[in-house]
Formats: sequence, structure tokens, C-alpha cells
Amino acid sequence: MTAPDSVKLPPLTQRELNWYAMGSLPGGIGALGWSYLVFYYNQVLGIPASLIGLAALAVSVFDAVTDPVAGAISDRTDSRLGRRHPYLLSAALPSALIFYLVWAPPAGLSLPILMGWLLGLHLISRLVSTFYSVPYLALGAEISSDYEVRTQIVTLRNIYFHAGRALAGGVLLLVFLRPTLEYPNGQLNPAGYPRFGLVFAIITGLALLLSAWQTRSWIPHLSKARPRTDESVRGVLSDFREALGYRSFRSVLFGSVSRHIAWGVSDSLGIYMATYFWKVDTTILFIWGCGMFTGLFVGLPFWRRMATRYDKRPICMIGDACYFVFFCLPFLFVLIGFWPARESGFFVPLYVLTTGFLAHFGIAATGAMMGSMLGDVTDQDELEGGRRREGLIFGAESFSWKALTGLGPLVAGVVIDLVGLSAEVAPETAPPEVATGLGLAQGGVMTLCFALALFFISRYDLNRERHQTILAGLAERADAAEAAN
Repeated sequence: MTAPDSVKLPPLTQRELNWYAMGSLPGGIGALGWSYLVFYYNQVLGIPASLIGLAALAVSVFDAVTDPVAGAISDRTDSRLGRRHPYLLSAALPSALIFYLVWAPPAGLSLPILMGWLLGLHLISRLVSTFYSVPYLALGAEISSDYEVRTQIVTLRNIYFHAGRALAGGVLLLVFLRPTLEYPNGQLNPAGYPRFGLVFAIITGLALLLSAWQTRSWIPHLSKARPRTDESVRGVLSDFREALGYRSFRSVLFGSVSRHIAWGVSDSLGIYMATYFWKVDTTILFIWGCGMFTGLFVGLPFWRRMATRYDKRPICMIGDACYFVFFCLPFLFVLIGFWPARESGFFVPLYVLTTGFLAHFGIAATGAMMGSMLGDVTDQDELEGGRRREGLIFGAESFSWKALTGLGPLVAGVVIDLVGLSAEVAPETAPPEVATGLGLAQGGVMTLCFALALFFISRYDLNRERHQTILAGLAERADAAEAAN
């Protein structure tokens, strides 16, 4: 009998956990950036939105293969820097360079070459991101097997992720896209986007490098790679099929993909909805962003505290339901006339309170729970499958996040073209059916996706009691292996 793969780390310090969580900051910057990148390449540079969506779909197909492969490679890496840190340390410079280049295409490119520029850089970016994000997420599950500490780690990771979104969004709107006499709708100013890309490329590279470097002291205490006889892609896919045999893994994977497609549609249409549906300027959009991030930063620690008293599945379901009620239903209320008029003093406060603060207070629950739930699945995998495969399992979370910038923009791109939006349609002259089409499309897609997410997450079956039984089984196996030696 062999001992389990897991190795107990010394007590984790808050300083170490903050350095680790900083590695999520660039992910938040990238998520915010992508929602504006679609608008930039469509409304400013003139690429049809459906073509941008098709490029995003191609990249998502690429991700569906590379994410589990990267996870399995990471699980099997045997180096003096351990299984995860070789990839974390090597990601900083390429990530920063690609982030800048995608925001600064050379002037005068024809449409096909500009499209090739976007697609090529996006594919390279995803490959680099995959070999960073999968080992990074897996590392978060390795450093603790405690049911509640895992939720604390994931919560902190999400706080840094959304801090990256907030920082990028605030600077973009207040500095680079502020209204001018030439561009009263500042989001249409082409000069602001490359400057944004340069500043946040530097921040991205520094955050990735510091996070990896400052957690290198963990390396001697982390799990070691176990050799496999089958190192082929077929062996990797076999591992992934084994993981899909766990009901809880399937529920988190499919629920998370559904949820992230909805968020991807929302992010990609967000600037369009603000401009054409809600008809707000960048100042009000900034206020809305303050409400959104306040909801997230209040919600994340709130739901983490709730997880010390209740199981993760019901908390996650409550969060999904809350987001649906306060984010999706307002579109319907506007369309049927059950919403204050744009000139009313209640319009902006209600818009910020519901779709901003309350919706994101609710959805913070899933941010605090999902990675923690997958961490519990890795313990189940070790007990029932005989080895730790955090990389493979957390490849699912990585792919889910990429659905936000892949499948979501595909749907959004089709919607944008179907409702008749192009770079020539100014917000002041857009016909009413444009706003109606955007509202119906976003509300309908998100309702369907969140209904699926609720169904899938209801199937999760690793509660606190069962997880304690799994940990007891692992401890018993370790004791037996030690006695045999």
C-alpha cells in the first residue's frame, strides 16, 4: 500500500495567502478588458461582431483540448520547482506582452489582417493563460484540505480577481475613455484603448511574477508527481473521463460553464447595453461599477461566513437565484414599461441597486464556493482514484472561466449583428428596436443559462459530512502505509 500523494504544509500565513491570491489580479483585468475588447474591435475598428464571436468560439474549442491536457501535464511535472511553479514563473513576460499587443494593432490593417491579428494573439494568449491558470488554481487546492479553509482561499482569490476588474474598469472609464469634445461618448475614442493596454500589461506582468516568486517557499512541502505509464494524449483524456465519473465534478463543471456563458454574454454586451439599452454615459457606468464591486466585496466575506454554518451547495444555489432575480428580470421590466423613466430621479439609483449591488452581492456566493467545491472533489479523487489530480480537475474551472470570453462573445456577436448594430449606428440615432432586441436577447439567454446552472449545481453531493468521511479515509490509508513501512 502506498501513502497518499498529499503532503501537509506548515501553517499558512495571511501574507503568503495574499501573495498567492494576487495571481488572480490579472485574470480580473483580462475579464474586464475582454468585455471592452469586443466593443473596441467592433464599434471602433469595424470588425463585424459575429466574426469576433466566431474567433472566440474557435479559441474555446482550442481551450476544451488544452485545459485538461495542461492540467495533466502539470500534475505529472517533476522538477526542482515542483509541479506548479515552473509554469507560474514563466507566464509573466509573455502574458504582459500579449496583453499590450492585442490592444495596439498596427494602424491601417485591412479587415482580414486585423481579424487575423486578433485571432492569432488570442490563441497565443489562451495557450499562455492555460499553462498559468490551471496550475495556479490547482495550487490553491493543494495547500489545504480543510473544508472551510478552502473556502477562505477561494474567497481571497476572488477578492483579488474582482479588485483587478475594479481597478481596470475604473481607470479605463475615468482616465482613458473619459468624454471629450470630440468624443462625448468616451467609449468610442480609439486613442484610449492602446494606452490602457500598455499600463495594464505592466501591472499584469508584475502581479504574475510576484505571486509566483513569493510563494516559492511552499514548493518543498507540496505533493510530488507520480509517474504514469501512459503519458499520451489518450492517457490524459482517459484521466478526464475518470474524473467525469464523479457526480459532483460533473455538476460543478456543467453548472460553471452554463453560468460563465451567461456572464460572457453579459460582459460582451455590457457596454452595448449601457450605451443603447440603458442609455447611460461613462460617468453613470462608473457609478454602476462602484455598486457592482461593492456588492461583490461585501458578498464574498458574507458568503464565506455562511459557509462555516451551511453546506456549499445551497449557498451556491441561493447566489444564482439572487443574481437571476436582480440582474435578469430588470430587462423585462424595462421592456414592459414597469421601470422608472430615464428622466426620473429613481432611474439611476434603481439601476445601480438592482443590476449592480444586489445582483453581484448574490453571485459572490458562487465565487466563494465553486473553487472550494472542486477542491473537495480532489480529495474524493485521491481516495477513490488513488492519486491527486488537482491540475486535471481545476482545468475544468479554467475552461469555465474561458467560456466567459469564448462562448459568451459568440452569442453576443450574433445578437449585435442581428439587431443591426454597426460602427455607423450612433447611440443618438439608433432605432428603438435595437434596444428592444438587446434587452430580449440578453435577458432570454441569461435566464436559460442560469436555469441550467441551478439544475446542475443541485446535483452536487459532497456535503460537509461526506467530505469529513473522505478525509478520515485518507488519514486511515496514510496511517496504514506508515505502519507497513
